[in-house]
Amino acid sequence: MIDIAYIVSHGFASRMVTQTNLLGKLVQSGKKVALISPDKEDDNLKIYCKENEVGLYEFNPSSNFWTNQYSETRKYFLEDIDLNVALKEKHVWSLKYNTSVNPWNHLRPRVLYLVFKLIKKFPVIRKWYKSKEQRHLISNDAEYLIKMLNPKFLISTYPVSFNEAMLLKAGNNNLTTTTVIHLLSWDNITCKGHFPELSKRYIAWGSIMKDEIMDYYRISSERIAICGVPHFDVHYESRSKPDFKKYLIQLGLNPEKPYLFFGMSSPRFAPKEIEIVEQLILAINNGQFGDDMQMVIRPHPQNVQGYMADLSWLPRLIKLQSNRIGVDNPLLKKSKMQWSMEQEDMIKLSQLLVHSKICINSGSTLCIEALSCNIPVIVTAFDGDENLEYWKSARRLLDFPHLKKLKDLGGYLVVYSFENLFKEISNFISNPNKEIEKRNTALFKETSANTGIATSTVVRYFLQD
Repeated sequence: MIDIAYIVSHGFASRMVTQTNLLGKLVQSGKKVALISPDKEDDNLKIYCKENEVGLYEFNPSSNFWTNQYSETRKYFLEDIDLNVALKEKHVWSLKYNTSVNPWNHLRPRVLYLVFKLIKKFPVIRKWYKSKEQRHLISNDAEYLIKMLNPKFLISTYPVSFNEAMLLKAGNNNLTTTTVIHLLSWDNITCKGHFPELSKRYIAWGSIMKDEIMDYYRISSERIAICGVPHFDVHYESRSKPDFKKYLIQLGLNPEKPYLFFGMSSPRFAPKEIEIVEQLILAINNGQFGDDMQMVIRPHPQNVQGYMADLSWLPRLIKLQSNRIGVDNPLLKKSKMQWSMEQEDMIKLSQLLVHSKICINSGSTLCIEALSCNIPVIVTAFDGDENLEYWKSARRLLDFPHLKKLKDLGGYLVVYSFENLFKEISNFISNPNKEIEKRNTALFKETSANTGIATSTVVRYFLQD
């Protein structure tokens, strides 16, 4: 019998449970631990599990028509996409900006939207779809694996995944197993649609995520534990370490001079962000923020690898590198898991972020990460010198539920032009504690206490049973 089995199907989940050594600490406490992944040949997982005596198991069932169409279709059957900008955005993109040569890929969103309107009038269709979905969650392979492991706790980190839902279903059917959802990201509840399968318990980042779980799924408060964000512990540790200097040297920058941190998105969400980066570099080189100011540019993993990648950006970034501008590419590994990264990448990112002056991005998890580093955040909600339509513009991201909540709390500052951006950078340089009380309040509501103890808090949660 396994005490604790974590399902890790996304590279960011690996960051949460292995790169924090969460699983290793559970083993050290006397627990038998297993990790279930779609890729047991992932080098990061193989090495980690061997070194920490964690059992590694693969669950990667073959896809079929239902699972292939699943993520694209279920929101039309189960959600009110007109009321959720994050879900509506996916529909609009598939409708208006789809570049596929297959005619069906252009017709499908129109047909599905008509289905959505029909379901609003006849909710019985939604009930039929839910029952159909539940039947497809039943997997003999999942049942076999869960019966073999017989875990006391089965934890899903990315429950929007159909494969993880299959395992959760098998865990819920196993009388001796308590299922838990421990989310890897703050947008999973509000931006991904309702989870196909729920759990008996939940681990939330902070009070905002707890409230979302209660509101979206009618889950009682006592079933939800607030434990913070394990993979943010590294930021607390990085505050007292000057390791960032060696990373600046690797990027060709001066370790004794200040720098800005620009965390890039993908062209899919911020199509003109590269132009913003280029203009910001001109301002830095012209001494607009002081003769010593430098900048570190961090491309999003999706811009380097994935279906939304625009590799035309990377050569442009390479040309921008100088003794004042460094490009920190994510250290990605070949894996069946999306965005599987080296341990060193997590440490490097943390060091470079913690010791920067300001974090600039278009609206990403870096907003929260920067706050946990005690760094002010500026979000660029504009499209260079252009005025793109709403559904293609970076400004639409501010209406995504998770980002809107953080903005309303004062967690970040929004700028809508180059002039505004340069002005606020200068303001934060001269006054880094500007609106720090609002930032700290937002951080606490999102992540609970930021004292580097989230990993140990999760460990204690499983030890108390």
